[in-house]
Amino acid sequence: MSATDQRIAGYEPGGGDAAADEALQAIDAAFEGPLTNDQKVLANSAATIQSLAAMRRLMHGSSLSAIDREIVALGIARRTRSAYYLTACAKLLRWAGVAHDDIVAALEGRPMSDPRHALLQEATQKLCDAQGRLSDDELARYRAWGLSETELIDIITVIGWYLIATYTGNLARTEIDAFWLAE
Repeated sequence: MSATDQRIAGYEPGGGDAAADEALQAIDAAFEGPLTNDQKVLANSAATIQSLAAMRRLMHGSSLSAIDREIVALGIARRTRSAYYLTACAKLLRWAGVAHDDIVAALEGRPMSDPRHALLQEATQKLCDAQGRLSDDELARYRAWGLSETELIDIITVIGWYLIATYTGNLARTEIDAFWLAE
């Protein structure tokens, strides 16, 4: 996708919205590397970028590891058919050391080889399909398989975060940053 295909321009830092600028500065300070096109598009709404920046910061202390969160995010990217986030999540999983075959499996909707990762994939799908309405038996099964109530709620939080991000990216047709595409 070229820049001319993107339907909503990204907000550029210093563009006149102090709250958006502050949120982007916080994101820039927290992560090494350039601000991404998705962050700039989301910054068109200062409230949205502030909320997601705070959520990202707080979720770093959640019950889910960075890899866990990316597996959930990739599941949402598949569900919403988000080219941007499918590409970004796959690259982040690769950088985190997840095996290529497992990333391909996740992209294709097949279970990953690590039982914990496969469980996260299944739980993400089930929570989305059921809109959180797990039966007593399903909840008991997830508990028995090692997912706590805290982890299930944290999965729902990541689902919400990435529904906002992927829907916005799909609306904007956000251009995929070159570094997500680079080998």
